Amino acid sequence: MNVAVPENPAKVLEAQLAQRPDVQDLVDRNIIKDPKVAPAIQQQREELERRKIEDTLRHKIDHRPTPEELVEHNILKGDPTEVAPALQKNKFELERSILHDNLEHKLHERPEPSKLVEQGILSEEEIPK
Repeated sequence: MNVAVPENPAKVLEAQLAQRPDVQDLVDRNIIKDPKVAPAIQQQREELERRKIEDTLRHKIDHRPTPEELVEHNILKGDPTEVAPALQKNKFELERSILHDNLEHKLHERPEPSKLVEQGILSEEEIPK
């Protein structure tokens, strides 16, 4: 395997070093640690941040609402122990479909405005036009 060697490696290296990002840019992009801070302090800071995140997550998990509370706040639909989670969406869609069908049936069965006038429920002025 032959590797091509540039004619002037010093110039190539100089050009690549000129395009290299500065240290602050690398620190901002989290590629390297801040060279102004001692490594031991950086490690302690990272460990402290990690523990803080763990504590926050543990607190949130410990205080998360129960499924019953989520049902009360209409976040979960129905009793979560009643139907398997995989079937809850189908159950909701079925209930919605039944409700839609009942509403359609009631709309078809409602009396005409003229019959409501005959029964004295509506007056002539109240009939929608």
